[in-house]
Amino acid sequence: MMGCFAISKDITQKKSRDPFFDNAKFILVLLVVFGHLSSMFRTQNEFLNVMLNFLAAFRMPALILIAGYFSKSFYKKGFINKVIKKTLFPYVLFEIIYSYYNYVLYDYDTFQLSLFMPTMGMWFLLSMFCWNLMLFIFTKIPYSLVFAFLFGIGIGYVDSAESYFSISRTFVFFPFFLIGYYMKPAYFHWVKQSYGKIVSITLFIFCLAIFLVLDPSTMRMYLLGKYSFDTIGHSALYGSFFRMMIYVVMLCGIISFLPWVPKKQMFFTPLGLRTSYVFILHFFFIKFIKTLDWYATGSVWHIIIIPLLTIIITFGLSSRPVLFLTRSAIECKFETMNVRKPYDSVNKAA
Repeated sequence: MMGCFAISKDITQKKSRDPFFDNAKFILVLLVVFGHLSSMFRTQNEFLNVMLNFLAAFRMPALILIAGYFSKSFYKKGFINKVIKKTLFPYVLFEIIYSYYNYVLYDYDTFQLSLFMPTMGMWFLLSMFCWNLMLFIFTKIPYSLVFAFLFGIGIGYVDSAESYFSISRTFVFFPFFLIGYYMKPAYFHWVKQSYGKIVSITLFIFCLAIFLVLDPSTMRMYLLGKYSFDTIGHSALYGSFFRMMIYVVMLCGIISFLPWVPKKQMFFTPLGLRTSYVFILHFFFIKFIKTLDWYATGSVWHIIIIPLLTIIITFGLSSRPVLFLTRSAIECKFETMNVRKPYDSVNKAA
């Protein structure tokens, strides 16, 4: 299972699963869609700006941590081939597709394709490939988490790492992948207890206080993990301190989110197995919606439409017809798909 991109077992699941992780992945990818849809309105409302920053503080880090948690079999035979199929293949394919989509949608004069500069969220696929390979190195060195955080801070000194090959984001977010890899099932036990929510509320207040005090635009640039300290306008020393603080905020954000994830199977639990479809395909809708007049000239009141669109897009892209039509492209699988519901065998066993 490739973490939140563990899609090869999503149709013919035979082993019992912990619904907690599937619930978490589905909620997180739903929040990703919501964040992308509402990003335009962030500057029109201070509270919305702060809340979107808070969501960004744990949304991708939590997904990445879960992906690392399910990457413990990286040493097994066939792992590299599996990673290539799950990450590099769809990355190249959808970079081409989205480049052409941009060319048509935005009426560009020329068709532009650059596999070296990921389009929108495609950086995640490229970084996922790198994170899995980096396990071969970091799991063999002492104090690997310390080095991972140091690299995540140090990459902020390199201006050229902002876009090319998603280098900056790869190093900035890798510590969460490595933390997930080192985590054991028992580590998640406390978040499932009632006192976990008390800790969650405390950390939420702490994070909210930080977001209310600091400049939202600066926070956003750090949360994206894409920009160098120089681009943000900070010195190397101040930027290092700020990124360390952001790491603390991200970890607190993850801890404040997890206790609220449902522990039992929900109506959306099986859809947590299909988050890669939502993540990769929702950019078609994001790009199109942003060209519409009501969106381009909208006020903050249009935000009431965003939750509805978020639900429609997320559930729609999690549907079995979409899986049937796009599985070959996203999973690099070309055999006939068994469309049995993924939790059928679990329910029957129960």
